[in-house]
Amino acid sequence: MFYPFTDFTRPIASQSSCDSPSTPEFPELYNKSSPITMASLLDQLRGLSTVDCDTLDAHVARIYGPFADCTSNQAIVLAEITKVDTDGKLIYQSLIDEVIPIAHWMSGNQTDATVEELAAELLAVGLALRFAPHLNGFIHIQTNPKWCYSTEKTVKNAERIMAHVKHLSPNFDTSRVCIKIPATWEGLQACRVLENRHSIATLATMVFSMEQVALAVDAGCRYVAPYVNELRVHLDATYTDANKDRAALFCGAAQRYCDQVASATEAAHGSLNLQTQTQVMAASLTSVDEVMRLAGAVKHITVSPPLLTELEATPAAGWPGAGTVGAAAAAAITGPNGDALRLKELIRDQSQWRLAFTRAEAGESERKLGQAIGIFCDMQEQIERLVRRWDLTGKKAVSGG
Repeated sequence: MFYPFTDFTRPIASQSSCDSPSTPEFPELYNKSSPITMASLLDQLRGLSTVDCDTLDAHVARIYGPFADCTSNQAIVLAEITKVDTDGKLIYQSLIDEVIPIAHWMSGNQTDATVEELAAELLAVGLALRFAPHLNGFIHIQTNPKWCYSTEKTVKNAERIMAHVKHLSPNFDTSRVCIKIPATWEGLQACRVLENRHSIATLATMVFSMEQVALAVDAGCRYVAPYVNELRVHLDATYTDANKDRAALFCGAAQRYCDQVASATEAAHGSLNLQTQTQVMAASLTSVDEVMRLAGAVKHITVSPPLLTELEATPAAGWPGAGTVGAAAAAAITGPNGDALRLKELIRDQSQWRLAFTRAEAGESERKLGQAIGIFCDMQEQIERLVRRWDLTGKKAVSGG
């Protein structure tokens, strides 16, 4: 299964009735013969960084939750809505049947999105709301990647997502919704509009360079999500990101940059709003070693179900990699990308920022961003094709055809 990369004091809501898999994705999680008697790597990780869940599978949350946040994207939504039970029936059929008519109704009242696009948004929201009882923080919903080069369309997309939340769950606290937006120039300007004009929380995702981090912090994003591995590794089992060790150090450097900006803000104004301070959420992880290297180096780490399984099953005592825990915080990335003064100037000049981003890491940052956008666009289109098929099937069933 494709699992790409993912301080609140609100009480965790009780579990509501919802569609859920009758056969869990990871059956080994549900056959524990005895309780854990010693601290696991997951316990150790939770003591060093906030652990978020990179899935929309509520069964995983019931085993390992509660979590702070839940992260999602088009790939995760696609994986979830296509799951079937032991009889071969779609697990989320009732959600699908609910949202497609809503998408048709909404389509008649606006021209900004198609029925398929609206249904894709509603499916993501519906799945996230089903996961929310296992969280005490944000549900993260990613905007349509096809609009990542349009500030206006991305803002409208985010506003629609918030409206979908209120439509599907009128009593849900929308301050717990965070909109994930690809970290293009246009996307980060959309974050600025949403944070500053609409008080909508945002996460800058698909981050590979300090140029993106600096602009996200300036825009007021609640989170930046650097990818430790480029997205291709989750699709091609034969491919390894040769730059992942440096990317882990970059995550630590990004967190230090966020902390430095926060300290400067506090010194200038005499106070600091912790809820609006940008935090790093490391993402796109493929191994326990990668996760533990980031422990304590960043505020948040979003972890996929397979890695959660391995982290909980591994005792912290005697783990061979103990000496590497938190290693991503040990050394800063030096050189032009870490130049705070240069970054401060870049974020005020679009053309210079674009040029610097193009040149970052010898062009690798821009390449990886483009790759991630392309993959998520493919996933978005797959969801839309499924919606068209399900919609046609439903109409035939109603008409008796």
